[in-house]
Amino acid sequence: MDIWSKPASLLGSEAPDYWEYFGGRFVEHAAVRSGMSVLDVGCGTGSSLFPAAERVRPDGRIIGIEICEH
Repeated sequence: MDIWSKPASLLGSEAPDYWEYFGGRFVEHAAVRSGMSVLDVGCGTGSSLFPAAERVRPDGRIIGIEICEH
């Protein structure tokens, strides 16, 4: 799993602004909306997970899966 964890070491520097922007844009382009169920595989720190969670409220649900321990 070390190979998958290497990019995680970048998190916490300039990376969050980048991922926050593109995570939100991805959710927008995916047309996530209220009531949907969303599965985010490889969710990392939640750059797509949290914006999707905001959009599926109040009746939707979201599950995030991540293999890196970071």
